[in-house]
Amino acid sequence: MKTNQNKHLSGFTVQEASVSDEEALQQLMIDTASWLKSRGSTQWSDILAGKDVHELKTRIRDGEVFLIRKNHHIAAAFILRKTASDWDERLWRDHGYQTPARYLHRLMIARDFAGQNLSQDILDWANVESLQTGYPYLRLDCIADNKKLNTLYQNAGFIKKAIVDGFCIYEKRT
Repeated sequence: MKTNQNKHLSGFTVQEASVSDEEALQQLMIDTASWLKSRGSTQWSDILAGKDVHELKTRIRDGEVFLIRKNHHIAAAFILRKTASDWDERLWRDHGYQTPARYLHRLMIARDFAGQNLSQDILDWANVESLQTGYPYLRLDCIADNKKLNTLYQNAGFIKKAIVDGFCIYEKRT
């Protein structure tokens, strides 16, 4: 399987995270979770409770965490799983779970880089990465009442497949 050769993204550089990035990524997750909480969202509250349901260290080791950098600063990061997590299996079990797909989680933008359309660019990059590594679908989910994220995903061409346990599940053909 070929990896996405496009290592640039609208003036930013895309790179696979390394173990040395873990501390900075943990801080970005905490900052993002705190920002979400300040806006009234309970999304990512597990991080503020000291839990990491996505096992960041394991995802880094497995080559599934990507950083978006500008001038050596982490502008954004995300997890792009090669296999479904237990969470994904639960959400997708009745909606084509058996079909191979990559699963995007923990899309986070550093506040200093917010408002630059980075989320859309990341979604596009992840779609190309999924295609070039042999996956026919890119999937993601979000809390159903998060109107802004739902709109972002729909505008990016993702199709809402269902609402499961209060979460919208989306997929896009690569």
